[in-house]
Parts: sequence; structure tokens; C-alpha cells
Amino acid sequence: MKSNGEYQMKIPKSKAELKRPVDERHALLRIEKENAWIRSLNRELAETFGALVTRGDSVTVERTAGVIVWGTYAGEPEQTGTIMLDRKPDGRFKLVPLDITPNSLLTQVAHLVGRQGSVASEEGKHGLICRGELRNPEPTEAEVASAAEAPTGEFEKITGADAIAAIGQKVTMEFMDHGVKVRIRGKRADCEKTAKRIIKGTPTVASQQGAKYMIEGNLSKSFRKSFLGKGANQQGPDANGVYTRVDDSERSFTAFGENLTAVQAACLTGCKEDTMFTIVVNDRSAGHFVISSGTRGLV
Repeated sequence: MKSNGEYQMKIPKSKAELKRPVDERHALLRIEKENAWIRSLNRELAETFGALVTRGDSVTVERTAGVIVWGTYAGEPEQTGTIMLDRKPDGRFKLVPLDITPNSLLTQVAHLVGRQGSVASEEGKHGLICRGELRNPEPTEAEVASAAEAPTGEFEKITGADAIAAIGQKVTMEFMDHGVKVRIRGKRADCEKTAKRIIKGTPTVASQQGAKYMIEGNLSKSFRKSFLGKGANQQGPDANGVYTRVDDSERSFTAFGENLTAVQAACLTGCKEDTMFTIVVNDRSAGHFVISSGTRGLV
């Protein structure tokens, strides 16, 4: 993706005004035949969205607030419309058409940005909306070349929202109180199922929040120990950035890091496969972490 660099590059002007989204999780897409513009306060979101809906090189231009990404639309270049992307913290998205936008264009964009098999549509208050799981943009030629030169034996890199999608995690979680407590949000049944695996005793808070449910509680000993500093039985990080920890009192083995495949592989070296439980938790100070824990195998 090309950026404006040291000078302000000129891009074509759209016929309709490119309104500025007010939330950093939103990006506004304007399509006019072969042209596509994306505007957002969040540069990473704008460029990710742009990489998914355009082909070839695109251009990023800075604005007083946020950026505009322009490129050649990757879909059928005969339609015009405006679509708002709302990216959720867990990697899901919602597409909402604005002004006069054909349903066929909305659906086409949804399949450009959504993981295969994840896209669904429904009738909203003001017309059709689409939901799904945001996929990763295809790697550039430089990234492909770099990967080809990388040493063998490395694990496929799956992090953040991609890790959440890969393990089918149905709730969002975040650490509180320096890793002692966790907050779980989602459907009540999913929250309670997850809480039974990772929360010690009964939750400290459980409440309904609109269509969502929330549970807060203290992490169980085996999960909590991984984030409370290096102990006698903790090792790492290894070459893949994974830490491991053994808890002899509870016969548990835990691995944690950013990369899902590396964490799970490390955990399997010390626990029984059928007991391993993997979660992705958002730590506000450090981003997403993957934790895998299970019962130790007999030595």
C-alpha cells in the first residue's frame, strides 16, 4: 500500500461528500464504478478495509482527522453506493448501507471483506445489513518474498481476532486488575460455559446488558499464575515468544503468547490433548494474548 510519504498525493474526488466517521471502529466506503474511497479515523482499519475491497496499489492520504484510502474497486465496477463498516473488537463486522445503495453492492462488498462461510444478511431497521468475520488482506509481493526467506520450522502466525475466529470463541474477554480478574461478555450460556473453565468459585459480578451478558470474576489459579510474574516453574519466552508454566499443586500445564499455533503446540508438549482449553484475552496494556492450559500428562 502506498502512502502519501513526504508530500500530499492527489486522488480523484468522489461525486458525493466523504463524511467522516465519528468512531474509530467505523470506516466509510464510497464506490463509484471503478473508484473506491475509504475514510476513517483509524488508519489501520482504513488500510485493512481498502486492501480488501481494492486491487493493485492504493493510496493513503492523511486528513486533519484520520485518513482517506483510494484505489480501484475489486468488485464489479458498474455500481455506486456508500457503505459503513463497523468492526467489532472480536473481529466480526457489520456493513450498513447509506443513502441509495443497491443490495447487490452491499452483498458483494460483504463477500470481499468476510471470511468464507461467515457472511450472513438480515433485514435491519432501515434495510438490508450484512454481518460476518473480517478476513485478513492478501499478503503483498514483498510479504510473500519475506515469508519465503523465513527459516523453516516456524508456526503459522495466527493472532488477535484471527485467533478468536480460529478457535470459535463466542465471547469477548479482557483482563482486569493486572490479570487477577477477567471480564467476559457475550450470550449468557456462552459466558457461563467459559466462566466455569477459567473463573475461581462464583463470579463477583453477573449482569444482563441489553442483548449481552457480562460476568466478572477472579481467574482460576492455573490461568492467573501465568500473568503474575515469572515464577520458579515458568520458562520462556522461546523463539516463538511463548511462555510455559507448570503448577504441580494442580497438575496443570499452561502456555501463553500472541501466536495461537505456537501456544497450542507448546501446551501440547506438557498436557493431555483432550484436557487442553484455549482462550484469547485482551490485555489493555499489551493487546491480545492466547492462553492454553490443560492437565499435565503422567511423567
